[in-house]
Amino acid sequence: MKEEIMKTAIDPLTGEEFVPKRSNQKFASRKNQIRYNNLKAAEERQAKAKTRKILDSNRKVLQWVTGPNDEVERSMDFLKGAGLNFQYFTHKIKIQGVTWTCIDDYAFALINKNTFKIIKLNQ
Repeated sequence: MKEEIMKTAIDPLTGEEFVPKRSNQKFASRKNQIRYNNLKAAEERQAKAKTRKILDSNRKVLQWVTGPNDEVERSMDFLKGAGLNFQYFTHKIKIQGVTWTCIDDYAFALINKNTFKIIKLNQ
């Protein structure tokens, strides 16, 4: 008689031991898998919340400053007074040799000592 050895696995959420029905099964139940992934996603959202809040605020400032225009020029003092935090941005791009600092779909670049040009991207 052949004895079949049952391999067991440990559920990452509950720590319970179970016999997987598939070779790639990691959780004892679908409910545990969903809960584990939701907790992991919530933890990631919470870690990014402070930064995202500042980025959202910066985007609102640039949106307000540009208004209906596709591009405007404003002084550094004006932008600081409006609440723009120059240390937080999403990415940088280079257009015709000029490096633009971007916050989502808005970009700004220093055009002289104290003046920035702000543009809407993807017009």
